[in-house]
Amino acid sequence: MLLISMAVPLGAAEDQFTLDIFGNANMDDTIDEDDIKYVQGIINGENETTELADANYDGKVDENDIAQIELIIRGEEKNLTIMQYIQLQTATTFSQEPVTVPMPVDSIAALGGSYGPEMLCVFGIADKIAAVTEYSKTRGEFVDLIKDIPVAASSEWDMEKIISLKPDVVLAYAIYDYSAERQILEKEGITLVQMNFHKPETYSREVRNLGWLLDKKERAEELIEFEEDHLNFIRDRVSGLDEVQKPRVYAEGKDWSYTSGSSVSRAIEFCGGDNLFKELAGTVDLDPEEVIVRDPQVIIKGTSTTAIPESGYNAMNDSQMAAAVETIMNRSGMEVIDAVKNGRVYIISTDAASIHPSIFNSYVAKWLYPELFQDLDPVSIHKEWLNEFLGVEFKGVYAYPLL
Repeated sequence: MLLISMAVPLGAAEDQFTLDIFGNANMDDTIDEDDIKYVQGIINGENETTELADANYDGKVDENDIAQIELIIRGEEKNLTIMQYIQLQTATTFSQEPVTVPMPVDSIAALGGSYGPEMLCVFGIADKIAAVTEYSKTRGEFVDLIKDIPVAASSEWDMEKIISLKPDVVLAYAIYDYSAERQILEKEGITLVQMNFHKPETYSREVRNLGWLLDKKERAEELIEFEEDHLNFIRDRVSGLDEVQKPRVYAEGKDWSYTSGSSVSRAIEFCGGDNLFKELAGTVDLDPEEVIVRDPQVIIKGTSTTAIPESGYNAMNDSQMAAAVETIMNRSGMEVIDAVKNGRVYIISTDAASIHPSIFNSYVAKWLYPELFQDLDPVSIHKEWLNEFLGVEFKGVYAYPLL
């Protein structure tokens, strides 16, 4: 198999989108008759060769690629090569790595945390999920759709179980190196596909690619439109802010720790905040004194149902979230911090990010700039998404306190 890998800056704009599926020879946003003409032009020496013109991904551009494009247009292709966007947790760029998937895809082991299973439920193909992760069964938003599906991963993958279920595809995160697992799966005729769904930088590309794999292109565009509308609303509002206007923000994971690339740290920067520990890479235990010295004006702590059971969709009340905020404010020495003095300490469940980063960013934008975003209602946006894409009503406690 050929391997093409290209590093792409994390700031690459989604509006420069090219459908990253082999067969999109003219590098636009779809595969159609124009791509057949373009490949014929390459063969005739009239057009420049493009990476995606190699529709059958065999290392050369010829008449066989035209035949593959014709099959893709008719929806009769036997395989489809798409681009993956691999970004290990500490990386500042993602690499583009192709993977060829046998078509049609009828069975998927969704092992990308809870995000993979949720995305497949949103696409309306819960009946094609062969296995899920243990954590996904805690997600009340869609647990009824996956309650009878076997678990094949907790802290580690159960390779024996995965192989016994014989899925066509294993869908996993793109933030981990699964080279060893990929080799084992390939020997069993199982294709590993890596997608994140929670990173705004690659969200539209991944969702579109998945829509083509599942023949659910219209649903993919609906999801993308929702994200882009709400993310652009935030982006436009904060684009003109001067550095001196940006609040100093401490993004906390576990107590006194910071993780680069976490939902909170990414959201702070996207929403126009000054991420106080952005120079650090990976997960770092912090010296409490250093946090105090840097004097954050806002503190945002990320959490999960593992740390705070009464958080997210299944929470009956906000008592545990409120207690967590109170604990932060009462830490020794914190009384001198601007965020504590002004009551700007917040906590948010990572389930608010999930496969809809626009929702998570809406909560964060409101906290950072309550006056600038007076007309922004994160809960209403959250309600709309759950109702439209999962068909469930909003409930629970995802963020505290709300403004």
